[in-house]
Amino acid sequence: MESITLSLMAAAIMVMFSALCFWIFYVDIPIIKGIPEIPGGQILAGHLYKLGKDHATTAETWASQYGFPVFQIRMGHRRAVFLNSFDAAREWLIKNQSATLDRPRFYTFHGVVSATSAATIGTSPWDERTKKQRRVVGSFTTGPSINRLRQMLDFETASMVSSLYHESQGGAAEIMPHIYQKRLALNIMMMFCYNTRFSSVTDPLLLQILEDASTIAGFRSTNSNPQDFVPHLRYFPSARTTSALEVRQRRDTWLASMLRNVRESLSLEKATKRSVAEMLLTDNMEGLTKLDIKTILGGLMSGGFETIFSTAIITIGYLSSPEGQAVQEKAYSNILSMYETPEEAFKNCVSEEKCDYVSSLVKEALRFYPPLKILPARQTYKDFVYQGATIPKGILVYVNTQAVNRDKSAYGPDAHLFRPERWLDKSCHIPPPYHFAFGAGSRMCTAVNFSNRILYSMFLRMVVSFKITESISEPPILDYIDYKRDSAASNAIAADFKVKLIPRDEDLLKACLETSLGGDI
Repeated sequence: MESITLSLMAAAIMVMFSALCFWIFYVDIPIIKGIPEIPGGQILAGHLYKLGKDHATTAETWASQYGFPVFQIRMGHRRAVFLNSFDAAREWLIKNQSATLDRPRFYTFHGVVSATSAATIGTSPWDERTKKQRRVVGSFTTGPSINRLRQMLDFETASMVSSLYHESQGGAAEIMPHIYQKRLALNIMMMFCYNTRFSSVTDPLLLQILEDASTIAGFRSTNSNPQDFVPHLRYFPSARTTSALEVRQRRDTWLASMLRNVRESLSLEKATKRSVAEMLLTDNMEGLTKLDIKTILGGLMSGGFETIFSTAIITIGYLSSPEGQAVQEKAYSNILSMYETPEEAFKNCVSEEKCDYVSSLVKEALRFYPPLKILPARQTYKDFVYQGATIPKGILVYVNTQAVNRDKSAYGPDAHLFRPERWLDKSCHIPPPYHFAFGAGSRMCTAVNFSNRILYSMFLRMVVSFKITESISEPPILDYIDYKRDSAASNAIAADFKVKLIPRDEDLLKACLETSLGGDI
C-alpha cells in the first residue's frame, strides 16, 4: 500500500513537473514553414533579449545581414513575424488586410494599465465593439470635420509660433522646441476632445499628462516588457508592474476629471462648442456604452497626439541644419508662388493645402522620422498564404517602420537621404500608403488626414515666420537611428537640442499673430 502511495505521489510530481515545464517553455505556434527564422534563439526567451535595446535597428540589421526582408523569431512564448520591406508591408497590411487586422492582448498594457478603464481603439483586438468605435472616431476626422476644426487649429498653431517668438526673444536666444510642439499637439487633442487647453508650457498638469503619456507608450513597446512574453516573470516583484499601477491611477484621475467637467458644463448648459466628449455624451452615437466613451477618449488622449509632436520636433531640428536651409528656402519660395502675401499663406494654411512642396515636406518627415520605429503589434485574424507559406491565425506581426520607410527598392538609391523633392518627381511611383508612419489597411490610424493637416499648418507657419538656423551650443542629432532620446522607447522623441529662430519680418509676424490670436500675442 505504501509503495502504491509513493508511486502515485511520484506520478503526481512528474505530472506537475511536466506541466510546469510546458508552461515555462510553451510556444504558442510552431515554426512557420516557408518563412526563414533568425538563428540563435534562446531556449526560454527565444530572440527577445537578442533583439537588444533597439529592436528596430536590430531587426533592420538582421534583415540586411541574412537577406530576409520577412523573417520569424520567437519572443518568449509568442511566435512573431517581422516585416522589413515596403512590398512585404503592403502585401501583409493592405492586400491581406482582412487577415492582419487583429491586435494581440498583452499582459502589461491590457491586463494592468488598462484594467480599470479600457485599452485604446488602436490596441484593442478586432471585434464588433472595435469596429463601432473606429466608425465613430472616423466620423470626427473626415474632410468636412477637419475644416470645421480650422478655427481651433488656427489658434493653436499661432499660439505655438507666438510662444517660440517671445521665448526666443525675437531670435536673440537659442531655444529648445520640444515642449512647444508637445503642448501644441496636446492642446489640439484637448480642444478636440474636451474643449479645454493649457496656456502655459509650465502647467503642472500639462507636464504630468505628457509624462504619463510617455510612460504608457512604453508599455506598448516591444522591448520594455519582457513579462508580456515570458509569463513566469509576472510572478516576481517588478518595477514595471509598480509603474504601470501608478500611471494607471494618475491617468484614470485626469481623464475622469476632464470628462466630469464636460458633464457639468452640459448640465449647466454652458457648453458652447461641440467637442468629441460633448457629442459622445449627448448624441448616443451607435449606442455607445460608458466603456466605449472612455475607450475613445482615452485612446485619443493617450496616443492621438504622439504621431504629431515627435515627427515635428526632429523635423524642426533638420530644418535648422545646413542641409535644411535649402529645404526651408524651397518651401518658402513655393509658399510665395501660391499666395500673394505671406499673411495670406499664414491665414489660409489651416483650411487648405495648396503648397505641394510643403505637403512633400510632411510626407518626407513622416517617412524619414516616423513617430514609431516599430508599429504596434498586429495579430493575424485568420490563415492566409504569403509567397507559398501558410501564415496561421494568431501570429504576432511587427512592421519595422524604420526599415520599411527607407527601403531602397521603393524609394530609390537615395532612400537614406531626407529629400522632399522625391514626392514631386514625376517618375516617382511610390504607391499608397506612401509610407507606413500611420500604418496601413484596416487598422490604419483613423486620424491620418487630421494629423497631416496639423503638420502641414505647423511647418508652413514656421517657415513663413522664421528662418530656422542651427544652434552653436546644442545642435540636433539627425541620424535616423541616433537622434532618439531613448532607443528603447516606443515613441521616437528626439534628444534635446536647440535652434535659433530669426523672424523673417517682425512686423509681418506680429500682424499674422494678431489676426489669429486677437490681442493675445
